[in-house]
Amino acid sequence: MTLLATVALLLMAGRPAAAQTSYLPPPASSSLDRLAQAPMTPPPPTWDAYAPQATQVFPPPASPGSSTWAPSAMSGQPGYPGYSPAAPSLVPGQPPPQQASLFPAGYPSQSQTLQQTMHVFQGVRGSWAYLMGDGQDLNVGVNELDTTATFALPFFHNSPVNLNHAPLLVTPGFGMQLWDGPETSATQLADLPPNTYDVFIDTAWNPKFTPLFGAELGIRVGIYTNWDVFVWQSWRLMGRAIGTLQMTPTWQAKAGIVYLDRNQVKLLPALGATWTPNDRSRYDIFFPSPRASWKLTGTQRRDWWLYLSGEYGGGAWTFRRSTSNYNMISPFDYNDIRIALGTEAVPLSQTGLAGNFEVGYVFYRQLFYVDGPPQIVDLPSTIMFRLGLAY
Repeated sequence: MTLLATVALLLMAGRPAAAQTSYLPPPASSSLDRLAQAPMTPPPPTWDAYAPQATQVFPPPASPGSSTWAPSAMSGQPGYPGYSPAAPSLVPGQPPPQQASLFPAGYPSQSQTLQQTMHVFQGVRGSWAYLMGDGQDLNVGVNELDTTATFALPFFHNSPVNLNHAPLLVTPGFGMQLWDGPETSATQLADLPPNTYDVFIDTAWNPKFTPLFGAELGIRVGIYTNWDVFVWQSWRLMGRAIGTLQMTPTWQAKAGIVYLDRNQVKLLPALGATWTPNDRSRYDIFFPSPRASWKLTGTQRRDWWLYLSGEYGGGAWTFRRSTSNYNMISPFDYNDIRIALGTEAVPLSQTGLAGNFEVGYVFYRQLFYVDGPPQIVDLPSTIMFRLGLAY
């Protein structure tokens, strides 16, 4: 490990600024509890680490000699593959490697100190997604609507273990799911409520401990139910703990865990790496949310990116079952796997409207009822459309 760290430091010090890596944002997550990611593009030379608005969500394009950071994209309902810290990478990951080599740990450059003016309000974002289904038999359709607002608070701001001055990100949010189906019969007792709701609050902290090592930490607590039922199972506590290692200027490794707090799947490993060969492409070889992004073109106001992503979708709620002879309160999960092709508009100014649209294929869909029968219901595959906006 010592040899690896030495080689990585030499590479970071010797490469020009245009070749520096983009630091990983937290992973994208599922659509019912999701946070999408933006492609990696660097901030302008006058980057304000705590500025609000769209460029903190969709960063502007690269300029010669500028460094590259890793802000995340706009969110739908946040959620790792079931949970996220909502806007986890609204600040850069660490000082540029040149500065890190010139200043001891915990002593940022003067220009950085002057630029980092705290803005409490970081922006708002929301999304709508539709999983096709007519409600007949087991063809379950889902409409998902959700919105969040993110606020930044000082947190160990000048600590030597917080080189990037990462604030504590606090994100309250609200989500709603409209369920169409499944059809209930004497032989098929699967049922769902017409709607479910999410009320939650996220906290996230993404510090860089050294130029090589960092972390992505988050906790979310919320109520997930259809409001006809409010029991202790309606509460969910989710979180993640992921360590990062900057191996070279263009490679970063990540490893950790994601706690989903669902009924069927409680915990997932988080493991992989990100390769950012230039400011026009990024490859997240990362479980459980792989993603590849490519810059297509640009205008005077926006850049356009194309991306291909995968995610573990779903969530967990409580409701009162309406099937005959089985009228009781039951927690349930909805789980699936999604592959999506999408495009996103990235504003070039410090403020502006950002957005993305994607089409996906959804398969391995399951309903899991804690109190059956039936306990597991397999649903047919379907198509997904998803639209998101952020400001």
